Amino acid sequence: MADTTTVKVQTRPRDLLMALGASRRQSADQVILTTLAAMQRDERRQRAAAEARAIRDDPVDRAEIQATQEDRAALHAG
Repeated sequence: MADTTTVKVQTRPRDLLMALGASRRQSADQVILTTLAAMQRDERRQRAAAEARAIRDDPVDRAEIQATQEDRAALHAG
């Protein structure tokens, strides 16, 4: 038997959870897991975007990227 627990929420979030589950033919557990996974993906994308902006804005990193791109272009051309 799977382990379960009770989470106390107000009726509005419960109703939204149940409605979303019904529209997708998913259990509340599946909706919660799907939502948490999406939130984790979104956080990873936000971190990656912030890191990309930091690299783009750093002249040393930008020069390294440019050199790498030029090396790759030369390999493909040659």
